[in-house]
Amino acid sequence: MKIKAIDFFCGAGGVTRGLLDAGIEVIAGVDFDNSVKDTYEKNNKPAKFIQGDITKFTKADIENLFEGHGGLTLLAGCAPCQPFSQKNKNRHNIKDPRKTLLKYFADLVDETKPDFVFMENVSGLATLEGDVLEYFLKILDKNGYSHDEGIVNAVHYGVPQNRKRYVLLASKHGKVKIPEGTHDGKIVDFETVEKHIADLPPIKAGKENFNIPNHKSASLQPINIERIRKTPKNGGSRLSWPKNLWLRCHLDENGNPKSVHTDVYGRMFWGKPSPTLTTKFFSYSTGRYGHPEQDRAISLREGALLQSFPKNYVFYGNMTQIARQIGNAVPPKMVEVFGNYFIDL
Repeated sequence: MKIKAIDFFCGAGGVTRGLLDAGIEVIAGVDFDNSVKDTYEKNNKPAKFIQGDITKFTKADIENLFEGHGGLTLLAGCAPCQPFSQKNKNRHNIKDPRKTLLKYFADLVDETKPDFVFMENVSGLATLEGDVLEYFLKILDKNGYSHDEGIVNAVHYGVPQNRKRYVLLASKHGKVKIPEGTHDGKIVDFETVEKHIADLPPIKAGKENFNIPNHKSASLQPINIERIRKTPKNGGSRLSWPKNLWLRCHLDENGNPKSVHTDVYGRMFWGKPSPTLTTKFFSYSTGRYGHPEQDRAISLREGALLQSFPKNYVFYGNMTQIARQIGNAVPPKMVEVFGNYFIDL
């Protein structure tokens, strides 16, 4: 079954890469942020990047993109997740314009009636923004789609990272059910940090290996160099630091280290999947993003590998831009499973 797709809110191309790897023809990726253009287009040929605002897209625009390609159609939409994230302190702000983007995507589905729909967002979408989701589901029901939705963990789909996300799959061709994962941690072991990044050559904090694209780490202040050196290798935490390295915000009223949020300043475990990567994964002080052995945070390339991007997928931009591209991405390996599911319907 030939399927052609348009990827809205495409970012650096995680969804597009996964669909392409599944054998789905991606016509274009659409995103408001033009800084992702090089990363998207240079890694996902022949898909083209369109800088655009989904609120301005029309039925005619989509039909023009699909014209001449034949086959069945798929619209993918992974709107910016920040409005629905548990970590967003302003998530209850009803005036946040990003919250309406899913409604615009739903309206495009309503107008164009593609054969398939794929949507992904943070798990908080279902619990924090039920009205947005309800609107989307009503449109699917009105147009006769079979659909399934739920919270999945990317680690079950061959991604070396614990990453819980909300996903929705919809189809006009047979009953839909979110496919079970390929890895259960019992019969099929979860992918690990060691398997995916241990073979990269070592680098120091603030340095880069120019032979491996994006294998660059952030610099560390002398105090943080001392802290990570005192953090035990392979999963150690700040609880092992001597008292002179403790931060006041991590101490209770008695001056003892708090036993909460101990992942901050921690090292990853070699033999486990990584924690959820955010857009700040390159910073040692924002989570358990310390390298299991080397005295630095993980590099941009290591972050990309833990998101399941291929080794030859090159990211363009400055360090902050690239980290945002990687941290905001949907893991391609997970999307590939869903793409194969659509093909097999």
